[in-house]
Amino acid sequence: MPEKTSESPVRIIGSRELHQNLPSILRELENGSVRYVLTVHGRPRAVLIGAAPYLSMISEGGRSSEALVGLQLTALLGGNLDSVSLDDLEKALDDGRPSVAG
Repeated sequence: MPEKTSESPVRIIGSRELHQNLPSILRELENGSVRYVLTVHGRPRAVLIGAAPYLSMISEGGRSSEALVGLQLTALLGGNLDSVSLDDLEKALDDGRPSVAG
């Protein structure tokens, strides 16, 4: 079964595993918090998200979980996290609690 990191909705899956487990993966993608990063030869190639969660995501203008997925994907691709904007970092780290100005 695909690799799932603890506390993360992101699962890393190879193309062979995707082919072998497609029905169960499609069922999991109905869950709005699940994302798959599809790899080919160990390199990320695509992010899989269910259709209903995708429509919800684009209608809401993005959520903190999407910003976190973006940061994780940047890291997996070997991207430079220094180029990530402060707004994106804050959104990714936002846990829904009101911020305290100081």
